[in-house]
Amino acid sequence: MRKFAVLCLLALVVGSGAVFASGGSEEETTLVVSIRGFDNPYHANYAVGAEALGEKLGLPVDVLSTEADSQKGIADIRAEVAKTGGNMVLSIDPNQAPDAVPIAQILEKAHVYWFNWWNKPDDMWPWDYKYWVAHATHDHIACGYFNAVELFKTFDPPFEGKIFALQGQLANNAAIGRFAGLQKALKEYPGVELVQWETADWDTTKAYNSAKTMLVAHPDVAGIWSANDNMALGVVQALREAGLAGKVQVNGTDGIPEIFDLIKEGVVCSTTMWDAKYQSMLGLSMALAAKNGELDVKSLTHEQRCFVIPGVDVTSKNVDQVVHDYIDNTPTYDLTDFWAKFVKPDF
Repeated sequence: MRKFAVLCLLALVVGSGAVFASGGSEEETTLVVSIRGFDNPYHANYAVGAEALGEKLGLPVDVLSTEADSQKGIADIRAEVAKTGGNMVLSIDPNQAPDAVPIAQILEKAHVYWFNWWNKPDDMWPWDYKYWVAHATHDHIACGYFNAVELFKTFDPPFEGKIFALQGQLANNAAIGRFAGLQKALKEYPGVELVQWETADWDTTKAYNSAKTMLVAHPDVAGIWSANDNMALGVVQALREAGLAGKVQVNGTDGIPEIFDLIKEGVVCSTTMWDAKYQSMLGLSMALAAKNGELDVKSLTHEQRCFVIPGVDVTSKNVDQVVHDYIDNTPTYDLTDFWAKFVKPDF
């Protein structure tokens, strides 16, 4: 039912197209978000957050979907700049880290203020650009480590057994960090052996196919580490077909509604939830404040322009509370303090 409700909400929000607008005059600044697609509820919630902010401020909203295609994402941003005449602000989750380079070039030339989430090259910084307001991410290593340890706890005996792992996109900062967190946990718990890993590109079907193959190769596996929830869904399906769901645990990351149900069912051990509605609103609010002259970007410290915010670690112990607070309801966000959730700098 929860999945159905999410899909219904998205149908109302996005209509039938991958790009949508909420109307408004030509003089109004358009709030733009660029995401990877609507098939993952985490990414779809960027759109929900943007629409809520647009409704609150009385501003038009456009949502761009890369459909996991970097070239499409870059082309759509160029087209959006032309469409709005540059009278826009952007909050973006780039498809992969290298995409941030041409995106920054396009927006710098167009004088468009923007906020970047998750992905950028390691040697690329907001303070080297006039219109790039800030970059924020989550602690991917801590996330990958937390979920690995929770997975290892489920083994019989705990912290002893074989695992295989499913990574996201290899050039994606989140995937890189989460896998590093797994490797950190493996070093701390030598009784756990990583026997195989594959890349499934965040995709449910690819993860399902990979899990089926690896389960044949390693029928004695004790657990399956997954870099995100979408892939975990594919793993769970493969485990069900093998009669191993609940016996062989899997973890996720992102905090999509289906995973919460599977945690309650006892077939997924943990996830880390990112609040995409807050991320969307924060990025757009900072970029809009900069455009309106209410935020002097040049006066910000490096820590204020490149930082980490927390996720919410979820297990069977707190899943009901998380669902109540973030899924059934939407928290009240403090958008007057852009660094209210600041954890640490990200450089």
